Amino acid sequence: MSDDRPGDQPDGRPPDDPGSRRFFGDVLTFGWVLPGAIAAGAGLGYLGDRLFGIFPVLTAALGILGLVAGLRQIYRESGALSDEGRGPRK
Repeated sequence: MSDDRPGDQPDGRPPDDPGSRRFFGDVLTFGWVLPGAIAAGAGLGYLGDRLFGIFPVLTAALGILGLVAGLRQIYRESGALSDEGRGPRK
């Protein structure tokens, strides 16, 4: 029986190592978070504008809100990725 820990990569790196596939996959999601949040906000704003007849007020407002939410999510994810493997903060 081997002494490999569960979750170790084939090259022997732990899953939270910056060179691991898991880390690489998490970083690749950054490119989709921001456009997805902006599109969701602007899309909901567009539907609201159509419903209330006030185009482009809600489209712009919710698009900007989506931008802020996307940037916040990227900040949180990058902080979580940089803290992995360091243990809990004190």
